[in-house]
Amino acid sequence: MDHEQAQKSYGTDRAQLVYGRRPDGTFAHIGEVARGLACGCVCPACSGQLVARLKEDHRVAHFAHHDVEACGGGPETVLHLLAKEAFRINPRLILPERLGLDNKRLVMKPSIEVETEFLRLEYNDSKTIIPDLYVRALGYDLFVEVAVTHFADSAKIQRLKEHKIPAVEIDLSKLPRDSLRDAINEAVLKTATRRWLYHPGIEAARAKQEANELKWQQERGRREAADTARYRSRVEQTAAAYTQALANPVGRDFVVPREVELQAIGLAKFVGRDVPGFACFSEPPAVWQAIILAEVFHDRCLGNAQCKAVPIVNHLEKRRLIQKAFLRVSSEVADEVTAIDARFAPAWKAVDNYLKYLLGEGVLVPQGFGVILAPAFAKPWNARTLAANQRTALIQETVQRVGWILGELPEDELAGTTVDQWLQSIHKESGLTYDKALRSEVEGPKIIGEIATIVQMLEGNGPLFYGSAGLPIGNAISRRKAKMEEQAEVRRQRQLLQASRLRHSRRDRLCVDAETELNGEDRSAFLHTKRADMNDMTPVELAEDSESGLTRAREALSVFVRQRRREAEAASEKAEYQDKIRELAEARLSPADATAFLKAREGDIGAPLQYVKDERTFQKACARLTQWENEFGSPF
Repeated sequence: MDHEQAQKSYGTDRAQLVYGRRPDGTFAHIGEVARGLACGCVCPACSGQLVARLKEDHRVAHFAHHDVEACGGGPETVLHLLAKEAFRINPRLILPERLGLDNKRLVMKPSIEVETEFLRLEYNDSKTIIPDLYVRALGYDLFVEVAVTHFADSAKIQRLKEHKIPAVEIDLSKLPRDSLRDAINEAVLKTATRRWLYHPGIEAARAKQEANELKWQQERGRREAADTARYRSRVEQTAAAYTQALANPVGRDFVVPREVELQAIGLAKFVGRDVPGFACFSEPPAVWQAIILAEVFHDRCLGNAQCKAVPIVNHLEKRRLIQKAFLRVSSEVADEVTAIDARFAPAWKAVDNYLKYLLGEGVLVPQGFGVILAPAFAKPWNARTLAANQRTALIQETVQRVGWILGELPEDELAGTTVDQWLQSIHKESGLTYDKALRSEVEGPKIIGEIATIVQMLEGNGPLFYGSAGLPIGNAISRRKAKMEEQAEVRRQRQLLQASRLRHSRRDRLCVDAETELNGEDRSAFLHTKRADMNDMTPVELAEDSESGLTRAREALSVFVRQRRREAEAASEKAEYQDKIRELAEARLSPADATAFLKAREGDIGAPLQYVKDERTFQKACARLTQWENEFGSPF
C-alpha cells in the first residue's frame, strides 16, 4: 500500500501514533491490525497496551493508549526505530557535502552515496556517546543520529569531537508521522535534510581556514604599515617639490599654442592666469591654458566625455604638461600638502580653478554636469576652422587628383607634365599660376570642379569634358568619346536582344495557357484570329507586344474558354433531351408516326427533335407528343 492510499484509508498527517509493536517485536501499521484491543500491540515508547481506533470509528485512524494517559513518546520512538531498520534493508546512505582540503586547498566536497556496514543499533562508551546508529562507511566508523524533535546541541557535538568519530545528523522533523516504511526508508537514506555534526576533515579545513585568515590579517597589517609610511613620504616629497617649483618657474621663453586663432576669436586675453596650483605644470599657464581652450573646448579632443577638471587634466597628462612629482596626487595627499603649504593645489584643482575663472568671465557656460565654450566664441571659431579646413582639404584632394590623372595618361602624351609643373603653369582665365588660382575664392571652386569632372570621365562614370584645365588630355577625351559610343551600341544591341527574349517569353506563356485550356482546333482559332477589341491584332501578337498585352490576351483566353465550356454544356444537355424525346416518341407512337412527329413542323416549336434543349422545351415537346398520341393512338 503506497502513502496516498494509506492516507485515504487510515487518516492524515494529524494521526500521531500509527505504528504499534507486536509481541514478536515487529511493528504493525494501523491499517494492518484489527479494531480495538484485538490489535495486540503495545506502545513502542512505554510498552503500554494500545487500542486500535480505525477510520470507521474516527476521522483519523490511529493507536491510543488503553485506560492510561498517552505517554507522548510513541511517534518519535517509532521514527527512530524504523529509521534504524532502514539500514538493515538498504545499507546505501547519502552523506552531505562538507568543507575539506584538496592538495592543501580549501574545497567543498560534494554529497556522495556510500555503502554502509551495519555494526549495531546503539553504541555507548565512557564518554557518554550514545548514537542512534553505528555503521562503517568508506573504511571508517560513522555515527548516525536521527533527529525528530530533539537535535544535537553544542555539548553533544563537543563530545563527538572528543571521540573523533565522524557523525551525521538526519532531520526527520518534517516527515509525516503516518508515513509508510518506504517513505521513511527513502527519507533516512536519501532525501531528508542531513548535516555533519563532526568530521575530522572539516576540522582540518577549518583549522587551515583560520590559519589562512590569521596569515592574511598579519600580512594586511604589514601592508597597512607600509602604505602609511609611503603616504607620509609622498606628502613630504610633494610639499618639497612644490616649494621648489615655485622658486624655479618653468618656461621663461615660450610660444602660446594657436595664438593666431585665439587672437582672432578674442580669447588671447583669457590665457596666462596664475591660478592656485599652476606650478604643478611643466609649462607656464599661458601654454596649458591655451591648450585647454583650443584642444578641449574647440577641437573636442575628449569626444563625448564631460568637459570637467579630471578628464581635462588626464588629457594634459598625456601631453606631458604635468610635472612628474605632481602626477596622480590623491585627494588625501593633496589635503595634507595644502595644510603644509596653502599655495599648493593638485593639477586637477588648478584646472578646476581655471574653469571657474572662465565661467566667471562668460567664456564658458554650464552644460549638464560639465561646461562648454560660450556660443559667442564657439560659433565664429567653428565657422573659421570649418572654412579653413574645407578649403585646405579640397585643394589637397584636387592636387592628388591631378597626380592620378597624369598617372592614367600614356607616357608619350604627358609631354613631361608633372604635378609641380602644372601647379606653376598659368591658368589662362585668371593669369595666375594654378597654385595661386586654387587658393583664390573666385577661381578655386571652378578649377576644383573641372578636375573632378575629368576624373569622373576617365573613370568612366561621368560625361565628356570639353576643355583641358591645363592638362594634356585631348587624346584621352577622344578615346573616351569612342568608348562611350561603343558602349552605347552594346547597350542598344543588348536591349534589342532582351526585348526579343521578353516577346518570345510572353508568347510562350500565352501558348502554354492556351494548350492547357483548349484543344487543337479551338486553340489555333483563338491564338491566330485578329480581333477588333485587340486593335485588329491576334492574341499572340498582343501578348508579344507588352506585359499588359499578355494580361489582356490571358483575360480574353479565359472568356473564350468559358464560352466554349458553356457551348459544350448546352450541346450535351440538348443531346440528352433529344434522346429523351426520341425514346418517348418511339414508346408512345408507331415507328412511322414517331419519325413523322420528331421531324414535323409543330407550330411555334418547329421540329420537336431540333426544338428540345432543356427541361422547359422538353416539357413543351412532351405536350405536343401527347396530342399526337391522342390523335394517332398507341402502336400497342
